[in-house]
Amino acid sequence: MSPINAILANYRNRRHLLQNMHLPAKPYGGPDFLYMKNHKSACTNVLTLLITQMHHALGGDTLPEISMDGVHNLPTDYLRAGARGLTWETAQDALTGPGWYRFTMVRDPLSRTVSAWSDKLQPGSNPRHLRDLNTHLGRPADTEITLPAFLDLLAQDEGARDLDRHWRPQHKEISYGLVSYDLIGRVEAMDEARRTVIRALFGAHGEAIEVIDTRNHLGHRTASRQHRDSLTAADRRNVERAFARDFEMYEEVAGMEAA
Repeated sequence: MSPINAILANYRNRRHLLQNMHLPAKPYGGPDFLYMKNHKSACTNVLTLLITQMHHALGGDTLPEISMDGVHNLPTDYLRAGARGLTWETAQDALTGPGWYRFTMVRDPLSRTVSAWSDKLQPGSNPRHLRDLNTHLGRPADTEITLPAFLDLLAQDEGARDLDRHWRPQHKEISYGLVSYDLIGRVEAMDEARRTVIRALFGAHGEAIEVIDTRNHLGHRTASRQHRDSLTAADRRNVERAFARDFEMYEEVAGMEAA
């Protein structure tokens, strides 16, 4: 199997892969880069950083207007992604070609999975994610699912585990081991990851730019910590079974940081 086909096999289709890939919209004075988005792994934070730095690199004098809607509906002046923004030829080059700075973020699998339930499935969340899960399970669309039941489901049902990119295995979402990354940052070491990306792409000038940290702004924080603290030993074992490869990957990434 060719390297590109091996990467593509990790995704439901080509469109899914292209939606994860974020490239600069135009030359900005730094290297070409690929940011591989990994949902529930600081993607809002990273996109805000890239939009702000690109804005200044392209001549903007003031801080760009940053909002949750704006960050996730990309300003085409700064970044391009998805089938509308990327040709397949460009995408293949970004994935395997020379001269690209490639980076992504990963998160402790337990924290990410709990955050996905807290943000997408608990009562009061966007009903689309719950509806899709219930459709997969053959249940009425509004059937609620508790966090322990969700974790038990993921441990047993590969289809449910693969259904939604907010809780889908991270090693698939970033094609771990198949894409040659210059940086795989960890959410739990976010400050260092941000500094590394800024230095690599935007240099000394970028280090002086004020960038909103969405961990403290935009209200982008779920109540996942309290949910995580409530988990039983059985709940935690379910996450370990569901995401065994992600736990291995996470430890490997942490080990590379320490080396």
